[in-house]
Amino acid sequence: MCYDEKEIIMTTSLYILLVVDTIIAFILLYLFQIPFKKINNKFLLFFLFLIKCVLLIYLGLALIAFDYSIVWNHEYPFAALYLVLVPDTIKDIICFILSLFKKEKSNKFKIGIALTLTIIFTLYNVINMQTIIANYHKISSSKLKHEYRLIFFSDLHYGSSQSQRTVDKALDDIKNLNPDYLLLGGDITDENTTKEELQYLYKKISSLNIPTYFIYGNHDRQERAIAKYGARTYSEEELESTILSNNIKILYENFEEINDDLILLGREDPSHPDKRKQVKDLPQFSKDKYVLVVDHTPYQDEEIKELNADLQFSGHTHAAQFFPIKTIYEIIGLNVFGDYYIGNTHLYVSSGIAGWGLPLRSEKHCNYEVIDLLPE
Repeated sequence: MCYDEKEIIMTTSLYILLVVDTIIAFILLYLFQIPFKKINNKFLLFFLFLIKCVLLIYLGLALIAFDYSIVWNHEYPFAALYLVLVPDTIKDIICFILSLFKKEKSNKFKIGIALTLTIIFTLYNVINMQTIIANYHKISSSKLKHEYRLIFFSDLHYGSSQSQRTVDKALDDIKNLNPDYLLLGGDITDENTTKEELQYLYKKISSLNIPTYFIYGNHDRQERAIAKYGARTYSEEELESTILSNNIKILYENFEEINDDLILLGREDPSHPDKRKQVKDLPQFSKDKYVLVVDHTPYQDEEIKELNADLQFSGHTHAAQFFPIKTIYEIIGLNVFGDYYIGNTHLYVSSGIAGWGLPLRSEKHCNYEVIDLLPE
């Protein structure tokens, strides 16, 4: 059996599992709410609504941000509960609005609305994860003497959430954009990536014949695989040798000078504080040149100010991946998605080209960033 056939069987099996778990979650949620509906106390029903809101937020965070081994090992049942909770709370809001107009609806109508919304929401999550969109940026500076087209992407998590066909098509599309350089912004692989997938991916990237630079994210080295699976599928040495043998340069707390006007500086991920240098200890470079920093995690505001680069591209957040976690991140002040201006530095946080763990995404689209740097 060839690799493509194995992938189709595996992907189909996982989607069937997701559908079955979602049906079970839908039934259990309906049964759980029956006693509350029978009492028909408005205060109690509002309290139930708040509980569901808190639970769906907690589940979204557990699926994307919290290091819970129980979620790692049972992510599909947890995801299924999330997939039914969001539509069910929306159903509650719809029914409440209808009640304001004295239009009370039957129980069958409410179940039908919840079921319809669950199907739509689940399909959107699946389709959104398998849809990769180019995101264009035009940036000009008086420091630049030449035009450059760079492609940045992060958070591919290869073998985790997208099919090989989806990834291959995105890489072919990137090649057709004729970039001068490709920047890999970390978490290109993760704990779910096999050694064979690792080798296939970097060989595919190398075949694009685009000068490519890589930085580490917090998942590439598979450190969590020990806690999740008991062992890694590849060592850190095998990861590094695979990258280097495919003519990809690792920017490891150092920089590359392009022509006489552009500097690409790559940072170690903050999850490795023993390997990440303080700004004052980084190799010195001319601030008269345009400095583009690639740093997987976008949260180090004080370091960004101190480094005082012109531009930084980061990933890591996946734009929160699961609704409404992006809003929660924004409320607590995290750099989660889009443009930020920190000191003199323009920071852009990408939503990532894929996502982690599950083939589901209900927040922003999967993106790779097309960066056109232009002389002013």
